[in-house]
Amino acid sequence: MSDHKVGRRDFLKKATALTAVGTAAMSFEEHHLLAQQPPQGPPQGAPPGGRAGGRGQAPVADVAGPMPMGKLGPYQVSRLIAGHNLVVWQAHSRDLIYTSQLLRAYFTDEKVLECYQKYEEVGINASLLRVEPRSLKLCKQHTASGGKLQWVAQIVINEKDLTRDILLAAELGAKIGYIRGLEGDRYFKSGQMDVLAKGIEEGKKAGMTIGLAVHSLDCLIQAEKMGGLGADFYQKTFNSAKYWSASPAVAPDPNWKPTADQLVQAEYAPGSHDNIWETTPKQTTEFFAKVSKPFVAYKVLAAGAISPREGFKFAFDNGADFLAVGMYDFQLKDNANITKQLFVDKHPDRTRPWRA
Repeated sequence: MSDHKVGRRDFLKKATALTAVGTAAMSFEEHHLLAQQPPQGPPQGAPPGGRAGGRGQAPVADVAGPMPMGKLGPYQVSRLIAGHNLVVWQAHSRDLIYTSQLLRAYFTDEKVLECYQKYEEVGINASLLRVEPRSLKLCKQHTASGGKLQWVAQIVINEKDLTRDILLAAELGAKIGYIRGLEGDRYFKSGQMDVLAKGIEEGKKAGMTIGLAVHSLDCLIQAEKMGGLGADFYQKTFNSAKYWSASPAVAPDPNWKPTADQLVQAEYAPGSHDNIWETTPKQTTEFFAKVSKPFVAYKVLAAGAISPREGFKFAFDNGADFLAVGMYDFQLKDNANITKQLFVDKHPDRTRPWRA
């Protein structure tokens, strides 16, 4: 056995031990973060004993039964979809400069394949897919070994090339895809919604169920005005924006008026730094209440700033049909049980009909 494997095993044992300790006592980081927050009770809907902000939450109980499912096009998809950023070494890390290096050390090819297997073991049957060589190789290996995961491909397009990612994803066997959120935002801002429509059309020609992803609500509002651009579903960043490092809430400006590249007024101070993912949660909820397309929510945990109990509940209660969440392997079982429990509880606070 190599020194590398011995070191890695020791690391995992220590991480497991620390996780067990964390259910009984808060870490130094949790103490520090809570010290920065104003005194408050546990978040609405949190279980008894949960701490403010969802940190140091009680252990998650096992929930019997299968993972809840919905439909994207003709495909049965688990309500909890695995994200892809972590396994491709690209985590939103705010101002932590070592995070990408840490991910590279942790998510070896072996670990990624192990994660894919564990997704299936906890009932997750779909994973987002970054269309790049390493991801494609590992997805092929998982499928070749008997894996049944459905790949939901992130499609990057530009004016000169609408089909590269679509063709590579289709060759892998991906039946579902979505135009990446960066392109959704960019082509709205530049007034080139036709590029998004053409990308969606190319995906359909390849036989895929295709969605449109965005960070900003503006693009989806414009898409709806244009008949939906042919998208089968919408994918939008969505969380309460109630976490310590988020921007502060702002009072509505009575003199504000929509412009060509900004159709909604921010509810939280906007920012382009690496921890601002939802500045219009109320208007996002209101938008989807009137939209019949399935809603896949992402960034529901604000890159780890919101607890799964809190973030999952907020997203489902306020209209999301699916959650796409980046997860470490040691988080999978708890997150699957949290998702299942929310469906056992029947979502009494949800008013939007399930659209998938």
